[in-house]
Amino acid sequence: MSNTFYFDPHASGLEVFLGPTEAKLMELAWKHGELSVKKALTFLGENKRAYTTIMTVLARLAEKGIMTREKDGRNFVYRPTVTREQFIKERVELVRGCLRRGFGAS
Repeated sequence: MSNTFYFDPHASGLEVFLGPTEAKLMELAWKHGELSVKKALTFLGENKRAYTTIMTVLARLAEKGIMTREKDGRNFVYRPTVTREQFIKERVELVRGCLRRGFGAS
């Protein structure tokens, strides 16, 4: 996983560590095992989201190392690189490490 780190203490669920769209897409990827942009749009069931928006967010998740991206014909397929539980554990450990460095171990 990359060194990119997002933390919003006022959010809830995965949105503490990911933006709202990223969190939704990761939940879908963990549930279904893989996503394409078209599948994501179908699962989201929202006509408000543009194809290019979902494509960009999935590409960014791959850049962050949270998903892999493989060419499948004319499209890309995205798969999680870690389980949901591993992701949460890693992020919590990052926050704990940051607090220890900043305030000392207690």
